[in-house]
Amino acid sequence: MSSSPFRISSELQDQDLDVIHRYLSEQAPWCLGIPKATLAQALAHSLCFGAFLDGAQVGFARVVTDRTTFAYLCDVFVLP
Repeated sequence: MSSSPFRISSELQDQDLDVIHRYLSEQAPWCLGIPKATLAQALAHSLCFGAFLDGAQVGFARVVTDRTTFAYLCDVFVLP
């Protein structure tokens, strides 16, 4: 079985805050200009998924959830 160059991680420490902040604060119409500290706090209190290609973050999704009965998918992007 060959290994894929893609990797998905839900570990917060794997997420590249600089990449996520750059995209969300500069390109996502729903949170243009969001401060990095605000975003970092939001990530810390959410379930985050990062997509990585050869070690670089190329995608992201955040789930706001009570981890039992409710989940809201937001901040989804995939870089070109």
